[in-house]
Amino acid sequence: MKLSQLFAENRPTLSFEVFPPKNSDNYESVRFATEEIAKLKPDFMSVTYGAGGGTSEFTVSIAENLYKTYGVIPLAHLTCVSSSKEHVLKQLDKLKAAGIENIMALRGDIPADAPPKAEWSYHYANELIADIKAHGDFCIGGACYPEGHVESKNSREDICYLKQKVDAGC
Repeated sequence: MKLSQLFAENRPTLSFEVFPPKNSDNYESVRFATEEIAKLKPDFMSVTYGAGGGTSEFTVSIAENLYKTYGVIPLAHLTCVSSSKEHVLKQLDKLKAAGIENIMALRGDIPADAPPKAEWSYHYANELIADIKAHGDFCIGGACYPEGHVESKNSREDICYLKQKVDAGC
């Protein structure tokens, strides 16, 4: 089920956000914890991507387990700032194959060791959103900053960026 359909029911919803493990040694303990949360029958669970996409492989695995084993709707995060278009398309194929319909599309935090901006495949979340929209029938969520994004000059600029995300398919 797409989150847009869930929200259209116009009722309160309960969700939890879970973080993938930082390394494979902790995978089982995180999987167990997410399964215990899933037993509470939340309406959906958000599974983050990990800083810089470093634990991105675990995001799909955890989200798929929640969906296929417990019937919990997953919202898989996908960040783009340190990803190539090829990597993003592979992640989208994995999400699609796992039956995951909901993606939280984020630029993500810029890693300290990021290459120069001229080498980036993506600079902003709206570019990622457009690629997600073109690659499948996903329900795409995005972020906005009511208090203002630290990189924005003012709230008007923030609203313009939000509109770009919506226009791209969010």
